[in-house]
Order: sequence, then C-alpha cells, then structure tokens
Amino acid sequence: MMMGRRLRVITILLVAFLVSGGVLGSSAAATAGERREEAHLVPAVYVFGDSTVDVGNNQYLPGDSPMQLPYGIDFPHSRPTGRFSNGYNVADFIAKLLGFKRSPPAYLSLTPQTSRQLMRGFRGANYASGGSGVLDTTGKTLTLTKQIEYFAATKSSMMTNGGSNGSSAIEELLSKSLFLISDGGNDMFAFIVQNRAASEVPSFYADILSNYTRHIQALYGLGARRFGILDVPPVGCVPSVRVTSPEGANGCVGSANDLARGFNDALRSLMAKLADSGAMPGMSYSVGSSYNVVSYLTANPEAAGFKDVASACCGGGRLNAQTGCTPNATYCGNRNEYLFWDGVHGTQATSRKGAVAVYSTPVQMGFASPINFKQLISS
Repeated sequence: MMMGRRLRVITILLVAFLVSGGVLGSSAAATAGERREEAHLVPAVYVFGDSTVDVGNNQYLPGDSPMQLPYGIDFPHSRPTGRFSNGYNVADFIAKLLGFKRSPPAYLSLTPQTSRQLMRGFRGANYASGGSGVLDTTGKTLTLTKQIEYFAATKSSMMTNGGSNGSSAIEELLSKSLFLISDGGNDMFAFIVQNRAASEVPSFYADILSNYTRHIQALYGLGARRFGILDVPPVGCVPSVRVTSPEGANGCVGSANDLARGFNDALRSLMAKLADSGAMPGMSYSVGSSYNVVSYLTANPEAAGFKDVASACCGGGRLNAQTGCTPNATYCGNRNEYLFWDGVHGTQATSRKGAVAVYSTPVQMGFASPINFKQLISS
C-alpha cells in the first residue's frame, strides 16, 4: 500500500515537472545556457560513445560519406554536421546546460588553430563515433578504446603545450571537467541482429561490463574524476526494431527492452562498485537513464508534447523505418512532435528533453542515480 502511494506521488511530481517548465521548458533552459556562455560550470566536457553523442567524427573517417540534408535541417543555418539528428543531440544540450554554446567540437575536425582552447584545458573535445560500442568488436568506426587513446594523445599535448601553470594546472582542470559517456546501444543491436540465444545473455553482460570497467579505469588514470554516464535506451521501442517484429506492431519489442534493461541494472551496480571500492579516490558519477526517459515519453506522449512516438520522422515504408533517412526521403514538418528522427535516433526535441531530465530532475523521478548531473557538477 505504501509503495503504491509512493509511486503515485512520484508520478504526480513528474507530470508537474513536465508541465511547469522542466522538460517541456528546456528550450528556455538551453537558451539560458547560451546566455551564460562565459560562465561555464566546468572547465571542459569530454564526450565518448556512439551516434547519440557524435557531432561529426565519422565524417572524417576514410570511406565514410558526409551526411546530407535533411540531417541537420534544424541546426543553425540548416546544414548537416555529422550529427544523427535533425539538429542538436544530447551532448549539445548537456553542454548548453553547463554554459557552453554546444558540444565541444569533433576531435577529428580539429586543426592546430582550432584546438588552442583544448590545449589549455578548456571547452574539451568530442571523441564519439556513430556505430561504436563498448566492445571493440562492435561497429566498424572509432571504438571506445580508440576514442580513449585519442584523449590520451590530447592530454599528452595539453601537458606539453597547455596552461601557464604546467601539468598540475591541467590535472586540476581535468578533475573538474565532465567526462560524458553514452554507449552500449550498438552492442545490444548487434546481439539482437545475430539472433543470439537467451542463454548467452549473462556472458554477454559480463563481457561488456569487463570492457566498461577497463574504459572507466583508463579515463580515471588519465585524470577523469567526474563521470556522467548515459545508459542504453529501450532499443525495442525504436522504429527500426519495431518494424521487424510482429511484437512491435502495437508497441515496443519487450525482449529487446529486457536486454537493455538488464544491462542498465548491471551498469548501475558496476559504477557503484567502482566508486565504493576505494581504488579510485575522488571519483564521482551519475548514471542518467536514457531508458527511463524514453520509456516515460513513449508511455506519456501528450504530457511531453509528442504526437508520434512510434514512427520515424524521416524515412520511408511502414513506421517510416523500412528505408533510411536519405536526401530523397520524406520527412515530417512537425519535427518537435516526433520522438524519433530516423529509425534509431531521437529528434532534437527528444534530446533536449532527455538532457534536462538527467541533468536536473529530482532523483526520485528515476531519470538519474545516485545523483543527477547537476549534483554531480556541484559535488
């Protein structure tokens, strides 16, 4: 009885937050972030992961064709940037909430002239690569291992060239910066596409968690102290998965969501274990729940201002997910009313709502644990 009452209270609080300017008011929050651009809440943001946070690295890889419109149609000046979105992505909106104009630039786009702030320990860089996974065997783009190697090279250059106070100042700046990681979804997709048996799930989780541990330890060894982790969204709800399964005709594919949810539970336990082990003094973290955000938006579309939470805005065929979002594809005009931009990725509107949810909603709402990103930055 008490548990049911508690859940009702949380639901009421959540709806009140959405309606009164929390997630739905996040445009104003982002604008406020732009206004205080010179008052950054952290010295820099370093971004790692997959297409949910990639801002253009893949466009600099050999054989990778640059994105074309309508990707980027809602980005300033309507131009494709390498983001898997109609505009900004979640890395941009988290950076905005920290006082930056947008995500730091794609690492592979930097030149000696454009990397001056990075070398001084400010603003940061985005190493994320669409298609990557926690496992090095996932995807054919920049693995998470490679992304961290690029950061190690960055730090080496910072120590040589940056900061008037030398290496101690760089270490101090890194300890105050946010290390944002959003990865794991492609590992789930690979498991599903390969039709692997349910009996393989425990060893699959163990493999990913072992690699995640290695990545966190590597970043810690390079100076990271504040970790903002985004877990895996409900992959059974994305249009490209729904459209391939009879189960997805009337809703999300439960088996795919179960796979993601089980991993997310294990990821939270892993981060707590690492923080409590005593092996990483000064480490702090928050796990933002992309899973809970998308699940809530899917179950309560009207409260979030969405009219379509099943179809892709851009694409073709059933659910607009049977063909890709290409220059010849059809796309919706009311993009702020769609949860999904293409068959896999959220719209700019979804990224905005998600960023605010993990950043500032009270922890009891379930969008971040054990603290939210705002508390992480204040810690």
